[in-house]
Order: sequence, then C-alpha cells, then structure tokens
Amino acid sequence: MQNDKAIIQALLKLTDISNNVSLPLDKKLHCVLEAMIECLNTTSGSIMILTGRKHLEVRAATNPEIIGVKQLLKEDSPSGWVFKHRQVLSASRDSEDSAIRNSYNHYEKKAYLIAPVVAGDKVIGVLSTTNKRGEDYFSKDEQTIIIGFAGQLIGALENDRLTKALEKKKIELQQKNQKLRKLEAIRKELFNMLIHDLKGPISNIVANIDILTYTTSKDNMEYVAAAQASCDTLYRMTSDLIDITQMEEGSLKLCFEKIAMEDLLTEGIARLHALARVRSVQLSNTSARMGEPCFLYGDRGLLLRVLQNLIINAIHHSQKGQTVEVGYDISDDKWVSFYVRDQGPGVPAEHQTAIFDKFFQVNKNKDGRIYTTGLGLTFCRLAVNAHKGEISIQSDGKKGSCFYFCLPRIQPSSEMK
Repeated sequence: MQNDKAIIQALLKLTDISNNVSLPLDKKLHCVLEAMIECLNTTSGSIMILTGRKHLEVRAATNPEIIGVKQLLKEDSPSGWVFKHRQVLSASRDSEDSAIRNSYNHYEKKAYLIAPVVAGDKVIGVLSTTNKRGEDYFSKDEQTIIIGFAGQLIGALENDRLTKALEKKKIELQQKNQKLRKLEAIRKELFNMLIHDLKGPISNIVANIDILTYTTSKDNMEYVAAAQASCDTLYRMTSDLIDITQMEEGSLKLCFEKIAMEDLLTEGIARLHALARVRSVQLSNTSARMGEPCFLYGDRGLLLRVLQNLIINAIHHSQKGQTVEVGYDISDDKWVSFYVRDQGPGVPAEHQTAIFDKFFQVNKNKDGRIYTTGLGLTFCRLAVNAHKGEISIQSDGKKGSCFYFCLPRIQPSSEMK
C-alpha cells in the first residue's frame, strides 16, 4: 500500500499537470496516467473518453498501439459496466473469478482497478490500471484517493476541452453569420435595384399601349386590351415586390387620408374591366347603397392595390360567363369590411392559411388545378396588417371563395402614421 507521503506527492503532481497551460489535452491525459500508475505501483493503464453516444475511445495508454481505438459501450465489458453503473470495479486477492474479470485474462496478473471519469453529473469516460508490482492487490486508499482524484481531474480537463471547442464553434458561427448578413445585404440591394429598374420600361410599355387604344381598329382591340391588362399586372407585381420587402423590414411609411369607400370600390373595379373582358368574366358592385357617403382613413394607394389584387385573383379563378362580386359592409362606426366573391373552384380548408404566405403554390392532383398566389395575397396581408386590420377567406373548397379584409374607420393615431 502506498504511504501517505507518496499519495500526497501524486496529488501534487496531478495538480501541476492540470495547471500547466502549455500542455495539450492528450499530453496532459498521458501525464495523468503516468502519475496514476506510478502512485499505484502498476505497469499498465489507459484512459478512455466517450466519443459520440455509443463508443469509448482510448485517449492515453501505456501501450501506444491502442491509442485511438474505439470500444462499443456494452455492459458485459468491464469498461461498459463501470460507465453505466458509475461505480469503481476492482479485483482483490479475495475476489472470485467472474465473466467480467476474466475479460482481463490477457494481463499478467488478476488484480485490476477501473473507475468512472465524471464531469459534473455525467460520466464521460473510464480510467483503468492493472499488472500491479509486488502484491496483486489494490487497497481502499488507492481506490478512493488516487483514482477518485484522477477521475475528477480528467473530467475537468475534458470539460475544459469541450468548453473551448464550443467557444471555437461559436466564433466560427458568428463569422459565418456575419458573412451571411453581408451576402443578404448585397442580395437585397441587387433585388431592389433590379425591381426599380424594371418599373421604368414597364411604365413605358403601359404608356405606349394606352396610345394604341386610340389608334387600333376594333378588330384588334381585344389584343391591345389583353396586352394592357398583362402590363398592368406586371407593373403591379413589381410594386408588390418592392412594398413587401419594405413592409417586412418596417421601412414603408403609410400616407393616411380620408377615403370615400364607394369611390375606392368604383376605381378598383374600373381599372380591371379590360382584364375581365379578356377572360369573359363580369364584375359587379354588390354593396348596399348608402344614403350618405361613407369614409375611412388609410393609405389610398395601398388599399386600392389590395382590392385590385383580390379582384385579379378572383378573375383568374373564374370560368367564362361567371361573375365576381365586389363590395363592402359596415357593421358599426368603427369597422368596414370589404369583400371579393367569386364562383371559382374554391380553396381547400388545409390551404386557407398558407395562401397568404410568400410564393405559396400547391397542385390539386384530382383535377389538375393549381392554387397559387405568387406575391399578391402576401402583399394584401401585409398591407391590411399595416392598417391594423385583418384579412381572411371563406370557402368550402368546392364552389367559390370570398375574401374579406376588415379595416378600422377611425382617424389613425400618430404611432400608426
């Protein structure tokens, strides 16, 4: 049995190893193993650390050939048993042979000592020693003092390694995030530049087509009207792209004004008569006529585009000869509800929330129809929400859909502006 002086010297040596910042981890583990087997007066030993969830890897050993070898965690192996039960496993001169102890029959002597390596409340490895010089026996002092201290020290070293590894990963992640932010800024700048540049030539096309409406013969007028409707849609799409980006970033400022509801509705319908004629669809204002003009406060340009996007969506999902109904209802002095109702195929219940998401598109395999919103409904949702309103859809998924957007009629507060 080692005397107290030898144990104290071993503990001091282990402390020195731990405090030596110039030594790499694997070298420290090797020095810890050397100090441990010297104090225990043995010739063989190893330190194994958990790798992944199912393997122990030899990180230090008196036999350099086994360093790096991985062992599957199995309870029928001595190391696996110690790891799972968190207990020291030892063989003394009085021990009877067992299946576990016989696993060490390749050593010269029978006595061995295996202990768990603990970091915090978790077992992270196993240390073992055998082939004791002199008497083939490990005392209780050797088991509790030396092995316990060495196990805690190895746990602390491994914890330090993991902390440094996490810190390194954190720094790498921060660097990658910084690069991604730069790339995202470049992408946004390029995106906005392209969209803004597109609006110029599209505006020129729209203006020239407007001129053609005065010079084209009646026989060709339907083609001009179709081109005009398509250009209007393209222009609206580019505007939606710009405004969606600004609304998502919170940089779009709303210009509030007093709006006559009937005028807003009439203008929204009037601008889309050409598209409706091309698709042989009727547009009908079905609002209940009021005795006096009704008003709300909002950004007229944005709300007009919300209304037009919903009408265009209804036209595209309507068949020839069908009617799209547009109108508004007033339930009280605080809210107004606009609606656009079509007689199309309807929207399935499982898609009635997703259709307001950006770039949503889904195929309905039964009849080959494609339900797609592109950006139109995303713009509508963001614009209505910016007015502190709500947008929704009612549909049985079989026949027709009705889109509603409710807006407050009251004068907006300074925060909304």
